[in-house]
This record gives sequence, C-alpha cells and structure tokens, in this order.
Amino acid sequence: MAIEPERVAVITGGSRGMGLAVAQALEAKGGWKINLIDIKDEEGRQAADSLSNTTYHRANLLNYEDVTAAFKSAFTAGNNRLDFVFANAGVIESSNIYTKHESLDGPPPPDLTALEVNLKSCINAVHVARHYINLSPAKGSIVVNASCSSFWPTYWAPIYTASKFGILGFMRSVADYYKHEGIRVNALCPGAVRTPIVPDHAWAAMPEDVFTPLELISGTVLKLAAGDELVDANGTRAGPDELFGKAVVASGKNIYIQPETAYCDDVLARTIENTKMGKQTSV
Repeated sequence: MAIEPERVAVITGGSRGMGLAVAQALEAKGGWKINLIDIKDEEGRQAADSLSNTTYHRANLLNYEDVTAAFKSAFTAGNNRLDFVFANAGVIESSNIYTKHESLDGPPPPDLTALEVNLKSCINAVHVARHYINLSPAKGSIVVNASCSSFWPTYWAPIYTASKFGILGFMRSVADYYKHEGIRVNALCPGAVRTPIVPDHAWAAMPEDVFTPLELISGTVLKLAAGDELVDANGTRAGPDELFGKAVVASGKNIYIQPETAYCDDVLARTIENTKMGKQTSV
C-alpha cells in the first residue's frame, strides 16, 4: 500500500490562541507538517517545540517579502506542497477613538494598527497561499479568521470592526475566482473566544455562557479545511461542493452558516453578479 504524503499546513498568528488550537488539532489528527508564522519569537518557538512535526517561521505579516519567504520555506520543506492555510493573525485596538481633544489643530490620528494587522496581513497571506497551493500536486483550502464583527459591530472597537468587515468582503470576493482554480476559501467568524487578543479584565466583564470553546473553533476550522459537510445549529447544511465562500459564525457552543446579504432588487443583483469570473474580460 502506498504511503500517503504528509500534508502541509501554514498557520499565521500560530503562536497562541485560535492559531495554536488549530495547530494542536492538526497534530492530534496526524499526517500534517505544521508551520507556524508569527512575530512573537519566544511564544512561537515554544508553541512549535510543544508540537510534533512543527516549525516556527518568524515573519512580519505586513511585510510582503517576509510573508513570501516564510511560505516558500514551508512549501519547499514540505516537498513542494501546501494543502491548508489558516490566515489567523489579528489584534484589537488599545486606544479609544472616541476620546475628545481640545486642540484647534485637530485630534491626533487614529491608531490603525488593527486595520493593518488584521486586514493587510490576511490579504498578504491569502494571496501568497493561493500561489503555493496552485504549485502543489493537490488543490487545497484556505480559512480566514474573520469575526462576528464582520456582520455586527463591536461598538467600542470600530477599527477592529472595519478590519473584520474587510476580511469577510475580501474572502467573498476572491472565493468565486479561487473556486474555479479548485481552491476552497471560507471564513470562520467567531464570537467571544477567550484568547490573549483581549485583556483578562475585559473578558471578566462578560457572561460566561457567551464564550465559544477553542475546541469548537479548531474542529470547525478542520472541517472547513477538509471540505467536510457542515450542519449548523439551525439545521442548515453545506456539503463539500458548497464550501466555497462560506462564512461560519461560532457563537457560544453553536455554529451558524451565515448567508450573504440579500440583494435589494434585481438591478443590484445583476450589477454584482456581472462582476463574477467569466463575466469580466479584464480579470
């Protein structure tokens, strides 16, 4: 019997939180060569050392050359294949955009770190992932870590909210094109997950029943990665042939396949549908 080659996974922001949970789930499943990309060297090395068959790559995900170099290293070390990418890196703003200022020269500029880290790093990772998946012997899967804030605002974090709206919009925009290349791209949209992205005192103010277990997060990501059928808490199903451009909300202990916003009218429907692959000669 032929031995199936190891599949290769890349996880950005993989040193802790949801990224590390997905890495641990892949290790438990077996048959994966796991690559963690992060900028937190100590945590990244500790995470990689705690897992078998796992390598840490240091990269600033806002630096395109860093991202490309890390993916290339993972690809070549994995016998020139890339099967799965979890574009997960993210932060939340620590400053208050609502603070009032008295200066006649105007307020200081808003801190856009969350917008840059969350959205730009996701776009960089997905763009490079597509390249190396297309060079692989088998077409793979990409899961982006969006948020419930991709649909509903986090009122005290509007810049974070904007970044997550952007991630969902980007994912749904490219999913149609990637589907024609045989690449699945979907979004995980978690609610409250107790990770270091938010300080402990902020989590402490929230009711315990709103939190989503990391096991549900990692299990859902692995199903999206494999193209396994998903059945949500409302009984909505998405089979392997439908898992393209899906947004899966994780809320509490449930998941929901969240539909796209309905078109206002037929004019808008035709306008948007005509931007899809095969309708535009400029793409």
